[in-house]
Amino acid sequence: MKAALYTKPNTIEVRNDVTDPDFLEGVMVRVKTTGFCATDVKMIKGLKKSFRPLPLIFGHEFAGEVVKSTVTKYVEGDRVAIAPFAGCGVCRFCLRGDEHLCRNRMLFSNGSTAEYTVVGPELAVKAGWKLPVDVTWEEGALTEPLACVVLSLRACDFRPGDSVLVLGGGVMGLLHVLLAKAWGARRVMVSEPGRFRREFAATLGADVVDPTNCPDVGSWARDLSGEGPDIIVVAAGSAEVGNAALQVAGRGSRIQFFGGMPSGTTVAVDTGLIHYSGVTLLGTSGFRSVDVQSAADMIRDHAVDLKQLVTHRFPVEEAQTAFETTQKEEALRVMVENTGW
Repeated sequence: MKAALYTKPNTIEVRNDVTDPDFLEGVMVRVKTTGFCATDVKMIKGLKKSFRPLPLIFGHEFAGEVVKSTVTKYVEGDRVAIAPFAGCGVCRFCLRGDEHLCRNRMLFSNGSTAEYTVVGPELAVKAGWKLPVDVTWEEGALTEPLACVVLSLRACDFRPGDSVLVLGGGVMGLLHVLLAKAWGARRVMVSEPGRFRREFAATLGADVVDPTNCPDVGSWARDLSGEGPDIIVVAAGSAEVGNAALQVAGRGSRIQFFGGMPSGTTVAVDTGLIHYSGVTLLGTSGFRSVDVQSAADMIRDHAVDLKQLVTHRFPVEEAQTAFETTQKEEALRVMVENTGW
């Protein structure tokens, strides 16, 4: 089969002679589109350890067509999106509802920048769904990142009427904007230095500010939200932004460290914020199966418009260009389209 492979830092090669994944049970999916996410970029740049030996087929946000199935939930020809992992279901984390912390995750066979991938039966049932004809492949591929944001806001104990400040206007920050508004936030604010992303956030209905031109983002946010934002999402992975969140926090704020930071990154916490002001610090990574199905329901019902987040599309043969484009400010979600099969 044809596949795009990460072969060495900053290098992607497209090969036509990659062995098809073995199929015994579950579903085999002919991949139609793959979202290029920040985790893929970090790995290909050599900043994050790859989870399999190189050369490696990458990609995990995908949608495609079922070509083989032993699962009653799916038949040949079904249009599907399946999240890349699910918890084992029996460990202490899964049993207490923290499936995203499971150490024994079920994974699919190979990355999704390939003609085919195979998903085991349990994973296909727990973390997959059938796309109606009025849902695009790209919307299906965005199920996984939306599920990550569903878990993020649920972990923050989001309530309708909350005010939300998002620090960072990349695609994951913008997904927080879309979801918070869909769930009934009374005000959503975005702090983002890049003009393109800041203006895009404004088109989604967020109040926006350029932190490089605002001497006190905290005062700006408090002027709009009262005591301070109920929820502050650190959607950019840097200590500077993390420390900014602590400066912005008001009484009772919940701070979500969502954007992944390099190992060993630290922020300075005044314990008085926690003890006297009731500020909560938390973080989530990934999603649970219930979050995937919630995201699927929202996409199915068109409760959020994800199509607008796709800014660039490339055929799989141009995966290297897609990788380079993803790192530009004007790129939100870049898709690698397998239109030739």
